[in-house]
Amino acid sequence: MRAVLNILLIFLVFAVFGQNTEKNKNVKDATDLIFTNPEKSALISTKMLHEAKDYASKVNALSKLVNAQMVLGEISEVIKNCNYGIEMAKKNNDKINQIRFLSMLGNQYQQINMNADAKKNLDAAENLMNAISVPKDLLFLQGNVYNVKGIVFKSELNCEFAIKYFDKALSVYNRLPKDNITVTNQLLIDVQKAFCLESIGKSKDAENLYIEVLDSKNDGLGYNKYFASVGLVDIYLKRKDLDRAGHLLNTIKVKDFVQYDPELTSAYYRLMAQNSYLRKKPKNYLYYFDKYNHSLLQISESQNEMIERLVINDNANFIQKSNNNVIWSFVTIFVLVVILSSLALLFYRFSKKLRLN
Repeated sequence: MRAVLNILLIFLVFAVFGQNTEKNKNVKDATDLIFTNPEKSALISTKMLHEAKDYASKVNALSKLVNAQMVLGEISEVIKNCNYGIEMAKKNNDKINQIRFLSMLGNQYQQINMNADAKKNLDAAENLMNAISVPKDLLFLQGNVYNVKGIVFKSELNCEFAIKYFDKALSVYNRLPKDNITVTNQLLIDVQKAFCLESIGKSKDAENLYIEVLDSKNDGLGYNKYFASVGLVDIYLKRKDLDRAGHLLNTIKVKDFVQYDPELTSAYYRLMAQNSYLRKKPKNYLYYFDKYNHSLLQISESQNEMIERLVINDNANFIQKSNNNVIWSFVTIFVLVVILSSLALLFYRFSKKLRLN
């Protein structure tokens, strides 16, 4: 759910302004391709960035590029370009885009479970928001920052703080036009909030939220609606309400998400195993428990792969910088040797001329 949730939040960053010029057509193309062809979107955005002559065009192209790279999972590039965007925005005293890139950077760190770095950047974004008056048409930025901070606290099992930030995000979203993306984001926050409510013992409130999400029948949720289902099943199984738990489990189509979301897959197999155990079906229990363990292994491997890719890219950048430094040092030394040799030769000739005179 984390990946889809963050993509929906990031999508709100995009906007195309002005007349239908060729430049704005490229911006729109880069935006439209984010989900369908992120590789092409990244290429268009990179070209736009290289050709940009003014700050507004550069920051717009960079925003599109970062979003495409987030979809592609290019972690190191996302971090590098977000930092570039933050510095560029600082130089131009553009606090809105500082907030934007800080929130995107915090978002990326949260996805790879680097929560300290996530909170550092999200805190900086929140401090900037508190220092300025965020324009009404950019309130979604504020909602996104609160939302991702809530997710970070939730992942740390600090659900009291998580709920506070989810409520802040919902308060902002309630002030936005009720388009499909805003409503979808609100429902996704409700799922996250319901998880936290259940974890602090407010299972009835959590149950009501999960039911509201499922009753909404929102198409934008996609397979994320199943997170509400598994949350509700978990509550029913804890109450030993096997009839409702079993009925709801039968509505979950694991094939819809098994290839895309190991977190949801893991939760589903855990509940299937638990349901089988409570129904005294040992064979089913062992089957689903094995599936559950396998999905946990996939999550671990996926996270390790992301961290490894980040480390490899950082090492490659370090090596490249080191090589550049060595080359630069060699050139500097060579130039100095040439200059000193020339000076020595001139001094020798001048001294020889004085002796002859």
